[in-house]
Amino acid sequence: MRLGFTETLSAALLHADEQARRHGQDFVGTEHLLLGILTGKAGEAFKALQAETDIEQLLPNLTRALPKGGEPVLVTGRLPLSPKAQRVVNAAASAAQAAAQTAVSTRFLLLALLEEAESALGQIIADSGADLDELRGLLSRPNGSQEI
Repeated sequence: MRLGFTETLSAALLHADEQARRHGQDFVGTEHLLLGILTGKAGEAFKALQAETDIEQLLPNLTRALPKGGEPVLVTGRLPLSPKAQRVVNAAASAAQAAAQTAVSTRFLLLALLEEAESALGQIIADSGADLDELRGLLSRPNGSQEI
């Protein structure tokens, strides 16, 4: 069974697409996925990041780490996910299904980003004040507030 996305995750994915276009990319990468969560300012993932990081520091750090793009992209429809971003979305869906959830939320997307991000993303989040193990723990505990 394939799970759908919560409204909050769907909005975060749209924000990620907008951020990729704004930065002249013709694909959505993992950095854009995180930017999508941050610019959406909603969902369990944003709340966890807000609790564990300095968002005002995280945003510019993340923006500086974006791949250099060219002119704003004029592609109709959604931009494709990079292979790494596709792996992250698939991992989020698998984790949500394993947790017997009815939909994939931003919480599972951020957990998957953190797992993939024994990389630059993890370092950027850590540089913004987060203890990655604490952040993973916070996201792994269902807090009873279901994301729509």
